[in-house]
Amino acid sequence: MLRIPVFIIAVSLFFASAASSQSLPPIRLTYASLATSADGIVLDYYGPEKRVELLSTGSTSKWVIRSLLATEDRDFYNHDGVSLKGLSRAVFRTLAGNRQGGSTLTMQLARNLFLSHERSISRKLKEIELAREIEKRYSKDQILLLYLNTVYFGNGAYGIWAAAREYFQKDPADLSISESAMLVGLLQAPERYNPLKHPDRALQRRNQVLHILMDVGRISKQEYDRLRRSPLGLNPRASLGKHFAEYVRREAEAILSRSGKSLRDGNYRVVTTLDISMQLAAESAVQATWNTLPAGMQEAQIGALCIDPRTGAILCMIGGNPASSGRDLNHVTQIRRQPGSAFKAFLYASLLEQGYTLATPLMDAPLVVDSGMAWEWRPSNVDGGYSGVPVPMKTAIQYSLNLAAAHAIVELSDAMSVADFAHRCGIQSELRAFPSLALGTSEVSPLEMTSAFGVFASGGRRATPFAISRIEDARKRVMYQSTPDTATVLDAATAYLVTEALSAAVDSGTARQVRRLYSGPAAGKTGTTQQHTDAWFVGYTTQYCMAVWAGFDAQTRKLTGAYRYGGTLCAPIWARVMNSTAAKSSAPDSSFVMPVDIVHRRLCLDSGMQADEACPRVAEYPVNMEMLPGVCIDHATDVLFGW
Repeated sequence: MLRIPVFIIAVSLFFASAASSQSLPPIRLTYASLATSADGIVLDYYGPEKRVELLSTGSTSKWVIRSLLATEDRDFYNHDGVSLKGLSRAVFRTLAGNRQGGSTLTMQLARNLFLSHERSISRKLKEIELAREIEKRYSKDQILLLYLNTVYFGNGAYGIWAAAREYFQKDPADLSISESAMLVGLLQAPERYNPLKHPDRALQRRNQVLHILMDVGRISKQEYDRLRRSPLGLNPRASLGKHFAEYVRREAEAILSRSGKSLRDGNYRVVTTLDISMQLAAESAVQATWNTLPAGMQEAQIGALCIDPRTGAILCMIGGNPASSGRDLNHVTQIRRQPGSAFKAFLYASLLEQGYTLATPLMDAPLVVDSGMAWEWRPSNVDGGYSGVPVPMKTAIQYSLNLAAAHAIVELSDAMSVADFAHRCGIQSELRAFPSLALGTSEVSPLEMTSAFGVFASGGRRATPFAISRIEDARKRVMYQSTPDTATVLDAATAYLVTEALSAAVDSGTARQVRRLYSGPAAGKTGTTQQHTDAWFVGYTTQYCMAVWAGFDAQTRKLTGAYRYGGTLCAPIWARVMNSTAAKSSAPDSSFVMPVDIVHRRLCLDSGMQADEACPRVAEYPVNMEMLPGVCIDHATDVLFGW
């Protein structure tokens, strides 16, 4: 049996370490860069570890430091890195077979920075030597700061900054007594006391730390009794916007590379445009729809993007189905798919800009373009039927009549003009100038569609979508500041006329499913491609413009059943997001503002012109006063002039 007094062993080790010396290795902590939402919620960390630098001990709650010193090193300010009392306790426990001996904060720091977690006397000797060197080189405050930036708090969080955000979504300075005690309690065994996995253990350990605070006189018995009965109060950081975070990473790297910097350097904060409430609503809406899909459609992908049409700021982004990861294909920015009938908005907007009216008659009847040629085109309506008579442009938009759109591009316009108009609105992809362009046969991205429809929502101004507001370094110096890129590309009157027709599509047309879930002012266009490979809905309010796309990565696979159409699959997702956003907003939904140059006139449904008294079919429509059509001559009453 070992009979050497523990105290003598401890003293021997103490002086042995004092007699020896080793140079202090360089301290290299790896800090991550991070992205936050517009209101400061952490979205993701860019680095090998979730570690963000705390710049000063004054930037954390005093209760973190009080709890830390009370539980880990009460003599911190009175030793030179090695406590004789603590060393004696450590040696005794080691010799007794309990390898959980205590160390000073400085010794723990030395172990975390330079050594392994091997439990042995030799490692303890190295720990002591390094601790003494640390104390020679750094002040007590600097050692505390290094410690708080180094230690592991479980759940992937290194350092007090990341721990406060991961468990409570707070800055370290805002942590309460109870929250501080829980975090400090984790240091003894981060995974054993992980509050997300073992809340009962975490609560018990937190209360132990609170009891220690009472023992050292930091809190009263009454405070202890009150605090120990309180819940943990966790508010863990949710994993949100995974595709958006990856999109931001790429954008930020491109921006920083211009000045020879990189997110990999660490300590950059990328402040994004993301609205965390809207992102939550979008992820919830996609999940709700996903849960209803039949088994054969569980591999379908969903892309959704919402911007502020006035600035282009990206407010939410869904890059794939709920089972996808942020590094998977982004189905908002990295795909090009046919938009189907959603593209008709640009055809009709280009016609309205030329002076045609919402009453302009369009034939709902079969036609053949380039008959007998290899590229012969025979469009048809979705249901295969047709009325065989002219219908007003507004009706053609409202019910998405393919034949009317085909007649419009062939008889009233041309594919090149429509392509040019769409490009002016913000479509950047190549558009093949064939008549079938009217039905959306050229591939575009959801990002482009959102941007281009934003022109109608904003009254004629195009805003380039952007995700990053600014990039700051560790000391909050601004390295990059975004400036909205906007330009007026369409007159407000034409934008309003398009909105008038697209509002009818939402109220009672192909997008009427929206009204089951959202009652506010809205306009939008559905899209369904041939063979049901893609479904779309692009809609907007005065504040938001959002595109939703759904389909399979393999275009040989088709959407099926009730989910074949943009109106039944994508429109409800849009509506759920808007309804949730409106419910949380303090401002009521605002109606679309009618420009001063819009007037209402009775128009002839047979000619689209201002109605004469003899016109048999008449309805009132808004028209652009600057392009007021003449009086209908098709039904003008004959008048006999004489002298």
